[in-house]
Amino acid sequence: MIKLAAVTPPLLAGATLASAASLAQSVYWESVDQLWYVCQPDGTPGDLDRVTVSRLTADGTLLDKMSISRAGHGANLGVERDAAGIRLWTDAVPSGGWATAVARIPYAPNGTADASDPSVVRTPRTGVYRVSATIDPTRRQLVYRWQSNNVASPQATGGIDRYDLAAAAAGTFTPLQKLSYGASGKTLQGYTSLGDHVYHLYGDQAQDNVTVTCTDWASGTVLQSQDVTAFPGLPFREPEGMCVFGNSPGDPAATVAFGIGARTDAGVRNLNLARFPHPGTDPWVPIPYNTALYKPNSDNYVPQYRLAGDQVFVHFSLAKVDGTAWAQGETLFQLPLRARPDRTQRLLGVVSGQAVTTDTMAVRLEVAADGKVSVWDERSLKGWIGGDVSLWVC
Repeated sequence: MIKLAAVTPPLLAGATLASAASLAQSVYWESVDQLWYVCQPDGTPGDLDRVTVSRLTADGTLLDKMSISRAGHGANLGVERDAAGIRLWTDAVPSGGWATAVARIPYAPNGTADASDPSVVRTPRTGVYRVSATIDPTRRQLVYRWQSNNVASPQATGGIDRYDLAAAAAGTFTPLQKLSYGASGKTLQGYTSLGDHVYHLYGDQAQDNVTVTCTDWASGTVLQSQDVTAFPGLPFREPEGMCVFGNSPGDPAATVAFGIGARTDAGVRNLNLARFPHPGTDPWVPIPYNTALYKPNSDNYVPQYRLAGDQVFVHFSLAKVDGTAWAQGETLFQLPLRARPDRTQRLLGVVSGQAVTTDTMAVRLEVAADGKVSVWDERSLKGWIGGDVSLWVC
């Protein structure tokens, strides 16, 4: 279970989406390509059940979009990767602007699709209202939320189920777990599942309130409830969307990201994303490096890192395989996404005593926002360079 504590600095701030018609409603992080997928209802008059899915890079650059008709409100979104490519799980078969089923649709950059085409519709339950789905990538499970009454979410009753993703893709829905819920009195703005817990995002623009809860799948007990103050002061600030955020689909240190939508007085909509701190890593996690160029001092000094909250500890000692000097700005290795700072951090490392006789054995290292750890020293050092250092991801 992740700790719903103070959030980290933004993942995205003021990102522009493909449609100017509405705020984002849901978001999903696809960790293999490291892209954001964001769903908006397209407010075009006469076509209110169409949604637009924007695809953005990790830094918020818009790559492309897809328009999906006969969908619904875009209340949630799942992105599945299979051998054929990317599949979206989104709203389908709308009634009154809200979905009554979900659809599994191949993502087509700048393409279109019909979410209510029988070939893509999936119906885990019948006779339910305002349904939506997302995916827990760490378990490869489809998570499906439904209402037993066709009312706004503060008064809604219903349930949330999870299914094996491969079976659901084939149209077989045997619940692995089911939870029921009663009227919360709060406006639901997104949910996600991570391992043994389901997280809900609540709030509305009028009261400028944002709350996240954590519920135990097994018992249905609410274990945490946290007010969120991220992105204060935004005009028309409204919580929108939740997803799992990790470095890979099965990342054991994955956490939860959430969106905050905003609209300027000129009517421009944008999306802001933040995350809760990653859970700690124990034991140390190896960092890939170029073994043809570098060699560790021993097995104890292979590049590795640990996380404690948002503090990153790096441990290594490397030398050049060919014995040549370290170049100014030479990159030793690259940290994974979850361990990267949001700006360049300067670190203090050490160089072996054999390489330095009368001068300091300290050496300056830097870790950039892209996670690349490099050495900066004008002495053309030879020998081992190492670090038992830490930095604050801030």
